[in-house]
Amino acid sequence: MRETTQVSAVIARSTKDLLDRYVEESGMKKTRVIEDALSYHLRALDEIPAEFMIPPRVVLTQESAERVLRELESTAEPTPALRALLGVDDQ
Repeated sequence: MRETTQVSAVIARSTKDLLDRYVEESGMKKTRVIEDALSYHLRALDEIPAEFMIPPRVVLTQESAERVLRELESTAEPTPALRALLGVDDQ
């Protein structure tokens, strides 16, 4: 049997709700899901170069957030570069 220890963390309510839903649907124990997720994440941090890691959260200034919101609300057509990236035909 592996040696174990207990950890404590404060997490977002939405994360807890996702965890609860997952364990209910999968039948797995919370301890196992948390240990597996943490283990996978820490191994990925060791094995994947930092420049390829995508942060789970993006922090924006007020000005940047307003610009993102304007872009999301924009009805502008996608650029040719974006259409090519997404593999959309120009028919």
